[in-house]
Amino acid sequence: MLWNQEWANNLVKTKKPIFLVDAMLGKLAKKLRLLGYDTIYSSNKDDDELIQIAKTEKRILITKDVQLVKKCIKKQVETIELTGLDEIEQFIQINERVNLGKLFIKGFNSRCTMCNGVLEIIEKKYVQNSIPIGVLENTEKFWKCKNCKKIYWEGTHITNLQKFMAKLNDRL
Repeated sequence: MLWNQEWANNLVKTKKPIFLVDAMLGKLAKKLRLLGYDTIYSSNKDDDELIQIAKTEKRILITKDVQLVKKCIKKQVETIELTGLDEIEQFIQINERVNLGKLFIKGFNSRCTMCNGVLEIIEKKYVQNSIPIGVLENTEKFWKCKNCKKIYWEGTHITNLQKFMAKLNDRL
């Protein structure tokens, strides 16, 4: 695992970290995006491509692949090697490296789970023909991805994710 405490301290002070998550960690990538972290997820790139993207875009590569970690060390790519079996353990490991702090989902800073695009608030009247009637009747806040145009709202999936975050925050 390549890790430099000075680099991490500077990163935390200057801006939110940005990530590149490999094919084995799709659910983790989705959660990082919902938490507002710029996270590229790649299920179809080989190790050399992942390393090049991470290096070029100055992303922290997150993986469970020991061989990929070794390649990253040789290429001086910042890497977090996850050994935790469940997502809570994995988030704890990430937090130990880049100090994410307590984690909360806030629609205004989430990113698109599909394409990593930035979300913007959209008025209810503009989504009437795009979402189920039951959602329209029970929901006031909506967000739209600026890139792929996917529409989001706070549904039961967010409630479940908030429960996950509460369990995680209890351990941070």
